[in-house]
Amino acid sequence: MQILVDIGGIFLTTFLISLFTPIFWIVLFLILMQYRRMAAMEVKLYGQPINKIGRQLLLSFAIGLPGGFLASAVLLFLGLSLEQIGLYFVWPVALLLLLINPRYLCFSYAGGIVGVAVLGFRHLLLPLAPELAANTVVENLVQIHLPALLVLIGLLHLVEAVLIYFGGHLGSSPLYLKRDNGMVVGAFSLQRFWPLPLVALTVALVAQTEIVGVNMPQWWPILKSTLQPGAGQSLQYMLVPVAAGLGYADLALSSTPRERSALSAKWLALYSVILLIVGVTAEYWPLLIFPGVVFAPLGHELLVLLSNKRENNAEPSYRQASEGVKLMMVLPGTPAAKAGLTEDDLILTVNGNRVDSGTVLMQAIENSYFMVLIGGRRGTDLFSVILKKDQSGKKEGHFPDLSEILGRSAYSALHRCAALGIIPVPAADSPVYLELRKPDQLNRLKLIFGKLTGGRRQKGC
Repeated sequence: MQILVDIGGIFLTTFLISLFTPIFWIVLFLILMQYRRMAAMEVKLYGQPINKIGRQLLLSFAIGLPGGFLASAVLLFLGLSLEQIGLYFVWPVALLLLLINPRYLCFSYAGGIVGVAVLGFRHLLLPLAPELAANTVVENLVQIHLPALLVLIGLLHLVEAVLIYFGGHLGSSPLYLKRDNGMVVGAFSLQRFWPLPLVALTVALVAQTEIVGVNMPQWWPILKSTLQPGAGQSLQYMLVPVAAGLGYADLALSSTPRERSALSAKWLALYSVILLIVGVTAEYWPLLIFPGVVFAPLGHELLVLLSNKRENNAEPSYRQASEGVKLMMVLPGTPAAKAGLTEDDLILTVNGNRVDSGTVLMQAIENSYFMVLIGGRRGTDLFSVILKKDQSGKKEGHFPDLSEILGRSAYSALHRCAALGIIPVPAADSPVYLELRKPDQLNRLKLIFGKLTGGRRQKGC
């Protein structure tokens, strides 16, 4: 019991210190920049940020804190040290993959590539060319403990799955998206980032007479270090404060943000648990190392492809209805929210006149005076509410018609909707939309190769 108290005290102290390390604040700053970028896009679309930057950052910190604590506890329990996983190889590969496609900035892909390289050198290249072992890079590469690397990949994704489940839907941003068939539909962009304060293990060879600290039980660590102590030496494990960041990006087209993030989290958790089991088992049954190394990137890629295919092939949830105008979102604290409107409401009439698109809805509201009677359907029930418009800054007796709204800017009607707190489902031919483009991987590779080789080669004389 005393050993748990001693270890717990050291662990908690180190965890608190990690909150004040420069790397943690750098991660926090990078996350802040991401939320600023998202807010700038919302301002362009709606004339105001839908999600406040400060609230986004606070939510990320509040959810990332227990996530980092959980990951740190598992790392300590398994005895996984930083020296075993070859981060100095994984990170450069991850950054190169980032140049190809931002979504490849993931340890599952980089770790898989490094793992294949380790197996290739160990079992193919070194037996054929033993002199390669004298190379420092090759020597360090083949010493990577692959079961530990697989466990780290699985653990980080498991923590990510937990964070996605509890917070992936928070701060979702409504979008107008143009699909391949030319139709504009509504969607929600799910982008969350979490700073993770972490407690990591490092291990060093020291003389047995210099060993200090708490004596650990004989069964620990579960994942043994690849360092082999010599005569009169022992392994000394130390807790160090570090930090990391996790991110989640997704698109909810045929489901709600909560449904989308929950389903993504469940599948990611299944992938993570499988990888964790394979990694830990491979420590005692090495035949599982190769399947684990292959499963790390391919399993993750299959997960992404199947999830996106399911979402894109289903019927969009936020598209122009046969009658009325469906609301994607009602912003809190706005006139629409105070009137009692909620998301998924179907607005049928404004002041008794039928409306059938977001633009017509906005024109009808603009042509109204201070009190606007809105009728619609909520589920199977009909409702009517009184929307009180904010008349500040509006010229008396002047109510712009549709052509004037669109003449000022294609965004004007949408900005006014958002000012009242209404984000309607877009019309199928809405002039305001985003368009997703598939990245040209071959062209990216050509550009990267050109930069690495110094551009085009000049022809010889």
